[in-house]
Amino acid sequence: MAAAILRSTGTAIMLAACAIAPSVAAAENEDWRTVKGAALQSLFKDKEFGDGVHFAYQFKADGTFTGTEMSKRVSGSWRVRNDEFCWNWLQPPGPRECYEAQQDDGHVRLLINGSEAWYGTLEPLR
Repeated sequence: MAAAILRSTGTAIMLAACAIAPSVAAAENEDWRTVKGAALQSLFKDKEFGDGVHFAYQFKADGTFTGTEMSKRVSGSWRVRNDEFCWNWLQPPGPRECYEAQQDDGHVRLLINGSEAWYGTLEPLR
């Protein structure tokens, strides 16, 4: 359990440290839309969510995911529950976490209590 907390906390700190505040012009052009229900299921099904450097997760139609985080293999399960994207980490072991999902064109962010926890893009699985 402690390892999962450290992993989640460490990832959140790392992602926050790597974030660069968008310029005022870029912020004005943002059009984040909340994605819910069947649209949320379709958004992640058979897609890879990643940031191009730190993580890449492949979400399969059968409700499982695999991938890498900081060059380490990860796996678990995912689903949509109460209009939130939820995942349960199996490797490394961790808690089930649920997020509000928002999309702006090809960009996706996952929020907890209105705060961005994850940011990346989605690509079809190859």
